[in-house]
Amino acid sequence: MHWSTGDRAPGEQFAYWRELICAAFLALTPESDLRGGFAGDVRQWPLGGLALARIASQRQTVRRTDDDIARSPVHGFYANLQVRGTSLMAQGERVTLLRPGELGLVNTDRPFRFEFGSDFEQLSFFVPSALLPGPVPTAAAVPTRAGVGAAVRLALESVPAVARPERLAVHAAGMLAVALDPTLLRPVRSPRTHAAALADIEEHLGDDDLCPAATARRLGVSVRFVHGLFAGTPESYAGTVRRLRLEKAARDLRDPARGHLRVIDIATEAGFVNVASFHRAFRKAFGSTPHHVRTHP
Repeated sequence: MHWSTGDRAPGEQFAYWRELICAAFLALTPESDLRGGFAGDVRQWPLGGLALARIASQRQTVRRTDDDIARSPVHGFYANLQVRGTSLMAQGERVTLLRPGELGLVNTDRPFRFEFGSDFEQLSFFVPSALLPGPVPTAAAVPTRAGVGAAVRLALESVPAVARPERLAVHAAGMLAVALDPTLLRPVRSPRTHAAALADIEEHLGDDDLCPAATARRLGVSVRFVHGLFAGTPESYAGTVRRLRLEKAARDLRDPARGHLRVIDIATEAGFVNVASFHRAFRKAFGSTPHHVRTHP
C-alpha cells in the first residue's frame, strides 16, 4: 500500500498526513509547523500479524497519547530503523537519539514521542507482543553494526525486495528477540590491543557515551589499560576520537548524497554534541569552515 500527500492541495496536505498516519499505523497525533506544502510518503507491506512501513517526510513531532491508546488499543512494539536524518525517541523516562542505521523500539501500550527535526526516512516494523516475550528495553538504541542486530537490520531492509516477505519478517522478529535478550548470547572477549580499541571507537563513533570506560567495558579491560594502549601512539584516546569524528564530518560534507543535511545534522551524526566546539575543532583541523568544505569539495 502507498500513501502520499503529493496529490493534495497545499492547505490540505498536513490534515491528510494525520489521516494516513493513523490508517497506516495506529492512532497517533502528528504535529508540524510546516502547514503549507507539507510533504510525506508512506509505503506499507502487510505481513500477516506483522507489518513493515517506510516513511519519508519532513520535520514533525509524532505522539501516541493516552487518548490515542484508548481509541486504538494495540498490543505490540514498533521497531524503527533510522534510514536518513535523525529522530529523538522518548518513552517513559528514557530519551534516545536515533542516527542512521540505528534501531529503537517503542511499546504501543504506553505513550511515546518521536521528534524529527529535519527531513527523515525510517523503516517501521510492527511486532506483536507475543513475539517479543522477554523484557524489551524501549526508547533505547539496539546495535545494528555487527552480530544479530546487523542481521535484523539487513532483514528489514530486504523485506520489500523478496518474493515471500512475510517469511523473512517472521525471521526478523525472531532475530530481534534474540538481539534484545543478552542471556541468549555469549559475549566473545575482544582482543586487548590498540587495533581492537581503535575498531571499537570506529564502530561506536556516533555514540553519545563513547569514552575510555565504554571501550574498556566492551573489551573486558580496565580504563587504565585502555589509556595504556594509546600511550605509545601519536594520539591519545580522546585525540583519536576527535580526529575520526572530524574526518567523518568532512567526508559527509563533501558527499553530494548528503547535501540535503544541515551542518548541525552532520556534526550530530559524527558524535559532536556542541556545535560551537565542532566549528572550532573543524577549522583548527582543516583550516576552513564546514560550510567552505561543503561548497568547495
